[in-house]
Amino acid sequence: MSDAASAPAPGAPGGVFDLAFYRRMHALVQAWQGLGEIPADRLPCAEDRAACERLLHTEARLIDALRLEAWLALFTEDCAYWIPADVSAADPARVVSWEFNDRRRLEERVERLEGGRAFSQIPITRTTHLYSNIEMLISGADGMEVLCNFMIQTNLCGRVSQRAGWNGFLLRRTAAGWRIVLKRISLFDADLAQHNNSFTL
Repeated sequence: MSDAASAPAPGAPGGVFDLAFYRRMHALVQAWQGLGEIPADRLPCAEDRAACERLLHTEARLIDALRLEAWLALFTEDCAYWIPADVSAADPARVVSWEFNDRRRLEERVERLEGGRAFSQIPITRTTHLYSNIEMLISGADGMEVLCNFMIQTNLCGRVSQRAGWNGFLLRRTAAGWRIVLKRISLFDADLAQHNNSFTL
């Protein structure tokens, strides 16, 4: 699991995800899905666990407050934001994803949402993110893997709905504190038609 869990980086200049990157992501998610009891030597110390929990809580709060530039600042330059379109942890190089964004694409997404150019989000979806069942595993000297369940309550033009599933995060300790390298959003119903999911999950 240690090779797959190393913090990912785009495989080519300009943030392009190469085949090796997809293979690492596939192996990582398979390892997460096969996880049993976390070995004692991979449990983080209380200080690191508290810091990583604060990062997740901040990330969710900034989304709900629509402070998306501040939210993006929590991600590394070589980050990935991934929403698969399947529930079987299939190889992302072979199956479609709802989204698989690098930092540049996330910056464009934030600019569209905050600049009023994301027309499917006029008016913008209001959300409340809840994270629970948070588990953490040490990944190398300065990495952390985090698994959690999520519930997202949404309101778009008075139409209230919910999204549920689990998130997989890869975090990295940086000079600025812990930052997000990967956010994988595993929707409970990812293999079904998604209506307007163009807000930030």
